[in-house]
Amino acid sequence: MKILVIAPHPDDEAIGCGGVLCRHAGAGDQIAAVFLTSGELGLKRLPREEAWGIREGEARGAAEILGIGSLTFLRLPDWLVGEDVAAAASALRPVLAQEKPDLIYLPHPEDGHPDHRAALPVLRAALADLDGLAPRLLSYEIWTPLSRHDQVHDITAVMARKLRALRAHRSQLDEFDYVRAVNGLNAFRGALAGKCRYAEVFQSLSPV
Repeated sequence: MKILVIAPHPDDEAIGCGGVLCRHAGAGDQIAAVFLTSGELGLKRLPREEAWGIREGEARGAAEILGIGSLTFLRLPDWLVGEDVAAAASALRPVLAQEKPDLIYLPHPEDGHPDHRAALPVLRAALADLDGLAPRLLSYEIWTPLSRHDQVHDITAVMARKLRALRAHRSQLDEFDYVRAVNGLNAFRGALAGKCRYAEVFQSLSPV
């Protein structure tokens, strides 16, 4: 199976679906990731190009841990992806055409960050001009937990690996304790949704 992860920023891939990506890698699936922005606002004190370099380097380190084989950085403006959906879709379309994914993971459209909310309209606009490509879409949770989900995956066996991947995004851990938040969210999902120690949940989306 060919998997594509759409991450608005480096670290979203680890937070939202890092456990399931480890499971896909273990099953021999081919995984690619596309980062809509390189998260320059996560390092506001630095010039944009320097921030890009740091965050993209961290994404590569996390990808090695998660088993992501191919990374693309579109470098759209952080926080402003939704301001020009057509331009973002135009940048994303060649990645979709090259990867031809069977399954795409992306943030759910009610998440609290504007770039996370923009991912679905950008993807739909990109897919509209690609005949014959009809991947399944599964949305993941980052800042805002999903209010509904239709898939639950036990990630207990790979939770330590997911957290190692998250720690690879070390530039982001001083301001926010993402490790604590993710550990708590996945424990909550495990206890109530998965009847296991740790789980990730997803909501299916329509590609149109």
